[in-house]
Amino acid sequence: MPKTKVKEPLLILVGAILLIMWLINAMNTGNAWWFLPFQPSYQPSRIVVRDYGTAVTITPGTPEYATLTTAFDEAFSDFSNTALIDLGLGDETLRRYAEEELVIEIYYPEYITFNTPVRMSKVNQLLIPVEATHSGHGYLFLGSSGLWRIGPMVMANEQPIIDAMRQLGYLQD
Repeated sequence: MPKTKVKEPLLILVGAILLIMWLINAMNTGNAWWFLPFQPSYQPSRIVVRDYGTAVTITPGTPEYATLTTAFDEAFSDFSNTALIDLGLGDETLRRYAEEELVIEIYYPEYITFNTPVRMSKVNQLLIPVEATHSGHGYLFLGSSGLWRIGPMVMANEQPIIDAMRQLGYLQD
């Protein structure tokens, strides 16, 4: 009586299921590395802090730049959503961000992507409401070439950015 081999077909089935899951997410997100537990680090070309009507541009080589990029790397290391939130930035909200509230805009010289199941195609700018409409939720709005998209990602921990803004004097205790 021949021995039945169950182990090999079972391993092939499990492997095929994992491959299909990876392939679907890779095609959906546009990122073959969506499953990795760490995030890539990007260097912004400039950071604009919109400080209640005053735009402060921070560029590489300044102490403020180093403080903020370190905070960004820490805050962008983990995201808590697997799909974009159904929320957008209207004209009135963008006006308040520019004239009345505290937000951070981050601009990159190349397109960026994070290792998440969220689709990020042609993203080269980010917006973080610090003390503004939609703040306090860890929202990270995505943009491309001057336009903001609908649907923010959610940082698992935005505290490093809040701490950096306090350290730089934009927020009071």
